[in-house]
Amino acid sequence: MLTLGNPAPSFDCSAVVDHEVVELNWHQVHERRILVLQFDSIENYTALPDDLAALSHCVEDLERLQANVAVVCRDHVFEIQDWANRSADEGGPGEIAFPIIVDSDDRIASLYDMLNADGCSVWGHIIIDSIRRVRQITMSTVPIGPNIDELIRSVTSISNEQS
Repeated sequence: MLTLGNPAPSFDCSAVVDHEVVELNWHQVHERRILVLQFDSIENYTALPDDLAALSHCVEDLERLQANVAVVCRDHVFEIQDWANRSADEGGPGEIAFPIIVDSDDRIASLYDMLNADGCSVWGHIIIDSIRRVRQITMSTVPIGPNIDELIRSVTSISNEQS
């Protein structure tokens, strides 16, 4: 069971980065920085593209706080890559400033307890500090995108505490 203050589970994964499918290990995702793992699906981002745009626009602010962002997506790799290669006018995300991690088998969602009692993925995010401790868990059974101001406030607090 994932609990606050305990080490975050590490994982290796496939991800879409700069429109290409690549293999990433935990150290490449985390980089000993604060990490925001957003759990979501293409379906949600297609219906609510502003959530993804807002997350992408805040990456620069988060990088100044020594934080990385990655979206863990429950869709299949080719669906993610096809969607990621579409422009915003074509129903895609346009430019994305972070990796989209492929989790079509819910392996990572399971590691992070982001599955409901029926075994279905839930939406949410987890903030992990630079020494790999879980610092915040936010989850919902409905597709609620992150509150960007609150996300930045949380990361700022963690960053200030660690410096």
